[in-house]
Amino acid sequence: MRETKYELIALDMDGTLLDSGQRITLRAKAAVGEILAHGKQVVFATGRCRPQLEEYLECFPQMRYLICENGACVCDLKTGEDLFRRALPQQQVLHVMEAVEKEDVLAAFFIGNRSFMDRRTFLRMEEFGLESYRAVFAKSAVWVEDLFSFYRDRPLEVEKIALFFPSGNLNARDGLHRRAQACARVQERIHSLPVTMAVSASGNMEITGEGVNKGTGLKLLCGHLGLPLSQTAAVGDGENDRELLRLAGLAVAMENASASIRAAAAVTVPDCDHDGAAVAMERYML
Repeated sequence: MRETKYELIALDMDGTLLDSGQRITLRAKAAVGEILAHGKQVVFATGRCRPQLEEYLECFPQMRYLICENGACVCDLKTGEDLFRRALPQQQVLHVMEAVEKEDVLAAFFIGNRSFMDRRTFLRMEEFGLESYRAVFAKSAVWVEDLFSFYRDRPLEVEKIALFFPSGNLNARDGLHRRAQACARVQERIHSLPVTMAVSASGNMEITGEGVNKGTGLKLLCGHLGLPLSQTAAVGDGENDRELLRLAGLAVAMENASASIRAAAAVTVPDCDHDGAAVAMERYML
């Protein structure tokens, strides 16, 4: 039997543990369950907030910890407490709002580990390439009439800002070009802010506080557990997984990851529609 030296595996969700239909396959569920049964840790490390994960967490009652909102919140699922939560300063949130108000953008503010969104944007999910997430947002988001007005009236603590730009026809080069241009304009307007920005391959943007990312979330969790980072593995596919992969003892990239993310990993496993995450768990945790 192969001896495994890893005691914790951090799994990105979208594009990694979840297939393109946002499902966890039976093989992956079995691997997660077996790892947990052996007393090791499986941790979702995701840009999602906790309510967006409930249907998946129900499958794994033994799971204890969660790194969510790109590391802005680390939760103890057993006690319900946040081990760590870092909000963006109010002035930075207002600066981002000013930077995007002249753009056609769908924004989500993550406040208290929940997503807040404009009610009117629900009708435009397809335009922003978010149709497959409609059910997730419908169930988990807090809907307000105007998000920016809501925040100006109630400047609550925002842990993460997600910005989505219209995709148009994703098969049309000009549509992708317009999205990239809009994203670049916003980046230029906020480049001087001391924040962490992760831009996806599709041109959407996630903003957290300075030095806040999935990697720092993993480091803080390992400090809480008294576990060396060298005994952790991480699996991911996106730009917001870069620091997670850099800090983990073993960095595993999905085949569907970008070339730069695959280059940053020690090993590559099959894509999310061919049980790559399950392969990683079986190979390195079981």
